[in-house]
Amino acid sequence: MAAGVSSTHLAQRFKELIGVTPKRLARTYRFAATVFAINPARPVDWGDLAGGAGYFDQAHFGHEFRAFTGSHRPGTSKSGGGSCANIPATRWTAGRCRPIDF
Repeated sequence: MAAGVSSTHLAQRFKELIGVTPKRLARTYRFAATVFAINPARPVDWGDLAGGAGYFDQAHFGHEFRAFTGSHRPGTSKSGGGSCANIPATRWTAGRCRPIDF
């Protein structure tokens, strides 16, 4: 209330000017930064990636992934039975994507 308006009014005004709510913008920014942090030449450690981006756990990142992309993240059982096809140099073993030993 320091600005003389409620947080609800401020969020509504933000949406009028920017086109999305402050929360949606923050979620979008965090998700985009997380995706850009993926090195396509290396296996993805989803736990480290989610934790490093500030997600509480992999499940929260998984929900955001599905919300923004419309699909489950690669390597989950819901993404096609454990496919690592989109993650370079990995294979599906023991319920997760693991690096291929060369």
